[in-house]
Amino acid sequence: MVRLTIIVVLGLALASTALAQYGGGGSSSTGGSGGYSAPQGGYSSATGIGIGVGVAAGATVAFLVLHNRHRVVGCVEPSADGNKLLNEKDKNTYALVASNEVVLAPGQRVALQGKVAKDASGKLTFQAQKLVKDYGSCKQ
Repeated sequence: MVRLTIIVVLGLALASTALAQYGGGGSSSTGGSGGYSAPQGGYSSATGIGIGVGVAAGATVAFLVLHNRHRVVGCVEPSADGNKLLNEKDKNTYALVASNEVVLAPGQRVALQGKVAKDASGKLTFQAQKLVKDYGSCKQ
């Protein structure tokens, strides 16, 4: 729900910049004082298309930034420093950072969503934010 709200607000903000370029209001052909007067031939369809493309691009960027979190599928293994996760896709090993949201036990094969980082010594760490799927026990 938060993501959707942010995307809608961003889209409205981008649309308002286009609205600010259009003065709105009535026709100036009645000889009224100053104000906005439309271009001689009106607006071209390219202007509307450009505005639409800009709003769509902004919404797409917002969606990708908010939605694209790192996913890892692998087996949880015990180590001297706590649990670690061996990523099946790229064969990287991540030290699992303790999380109250996701409780994992050694021997589980899981798909996790979370944040990848490096600790002070340069080791890869993974902070699990969501258990996407529990595949059961790892095949040994």
